[in-house]
Amino acid sequence: MPEYRRPEDTNGSTRPSTRLIRTAWQRASYHGGMPVVTVAATKGGVGKTTLAYEIAAAIDGVLVDLDWDSGGATRMWGYDPGAYRTSPLLDALETGPGGLPPRPKKRAHQPDLVPASPDLAASRIPDSLVADCLAAWAKGWGDRFVVVDTHPGANPLTDGAMQVADLVVVPVILGARELDALEGMLRDFGGYRLLLVPNMVPPSPPRRLVERLAILAADTPVGPPVSEHRWIRRRVRRAALCLQPNPGRAVVKAAGEFRQLAVAIETACG
Repeated sequence: MPEYRRPEDTNGSTRPSTRLIRTAWQRASYHGGMPVVTVAATKGGVGKTTLAYEIAAAIDGVLVDLDWDSGGATRMWGYDPGAYRTSPLLDALETGPGGLPPRPKKRAHQPDLVPASPDLAASRIPDSLVADCLAAWAKGWGDRFVVVDTHPGANPLTDGAMQVADLVVVPVILGARELDALEGMLRDFGGYRLLLVPNMVPPSPPRRLVERLAILAADTPVGPPVSEHRWIRRRVRRAALCLQPNPGRAVVKAAGEFRQLAVAIETACG
């Protein structure tokens, strides 16, 4: 696996320069609120939503769900947007940064959530307005991280969430097509503050794919990997792994990896 590079690592032949680390990692939240962490990927099926869900749970952050598909964090949380006549998230975005932040919904053993709405798919909200709203909400929610889950691919909601982010977490699958998509994303968004996270990593990943990721990563920081836990996809219980009471051995192991990633993100955001 590419080496996990922490912010305090010194320069070396396989590590980015101190200057690059400081500009990409160690910076205060420029919008004046608590850090905004956006989880984004150009390709679906890379475990983006699970990462966002568990990161928010591990750092006691507010999870803002901008993924309008039914398989996103909102459904994972157990919330049915179709049962409600309005969408607090969409209403708050249309009101703009001068309005009140949407009130996160709370449930035991789950991260606080601002749920998505299917109507987001047809919205025409510009990326600049999305960025301004998230920045304002980060101030309004006080001393809590804001974690944003996004819809795969290019769209104004994802673009705005990436623009305002203090850190963009990019899940990486060690597969040929997934690495092709990552190469394009690094080309298009190389100026953003990115953290690559090898995700759903099998016990013995193909060497050629590990080497390709190392080449693609270059000066982009790489976070601690998350192993392949196939049972998570079959899991019915809605409690976040990081918040599940009386966890078994498998949950403890998986939650430990998500917590290690959360610590790396907190350190990166300073």
